[in-house]
Amino acid sequence: SLTKRRIFGLLDLNLRGSGLFGGMKLDARLREHMAGIRFEDLPKPFVCVTSEIRTGHEIWLSGGSLITAMRASYALPGVFEPVTCNGRVLVDGALVNPVPVSVCRAYEQPLVVAVNLHYDLFGRAAVIKHSAGELVVEKDAPRPGLFDAAHQYQTRLGITGVMVEAFNIIQDRISRARLAGDPPDMSLQPKLSHIGLTEFHRADEAIRIGYQVTMAQISELARLQTVLA
Repeated sequence: SLTKRRIFGLLDLNLRGSGLFGGMKLDARLREHMAGIRFEDLPKPFVCVTSEIRTGHEIWLSGGSLITAMRASYALPGVFEPVTCNGRVLVDGALVNPVPVSVCRAYEQPLVVAVNLHYDLFGRAAVIKHSAGELVVEKDAPRPGLFDAAHQYQTRLGITGVMVEAFNIIQDRISRARLAGDPPDMSLQPKLSHIGLTEFHRADEAIRIGYQVTMAQISELARLQTVLA
């Protein structure tokens, strides 16, 4: 099972690259279980959505190496290094299409069920007006004690945290805009804001929440399947 320690062991810090983590350890772990598997080997059609970092184009990967496509689709900009595929430099597809309803429509699926993981991350396009105030630096201000310093360390966002939270904001706004123009037939909205993007050791909890949300809508899902199929 995954633990925080094991997850940390899979992250190879790479300060000289184009991402904080090179991703080679994760790649090696994927190859232990999925080496040689291609899209064509899967029992059902599958598409990985990625973004081309140089042009901003949305790229759909539906053939070839499954591992390469997966690495590209989770290459969070600034966190993991981009993946080069067929001459294109690819990163996480959530940068352009976080909830890819359009992919399912393009493949002419009769029933499209979307899972929106950003539903409860932020307020619904809230705009809050607030005075910036002033930045005051006191020359002789007392230094914080040990407890205060520890508290500041725990609550302060690190570089990765800032990038992840910024990415979440972008995904939230893009998701709302795209889903408004191209809504799915059904949207499942598990409340997962309490689980961080890198907290893979909490996968069982996330799966359980997703299962509960799905079962709560199973009757409506069956009805839609009968109507639209």
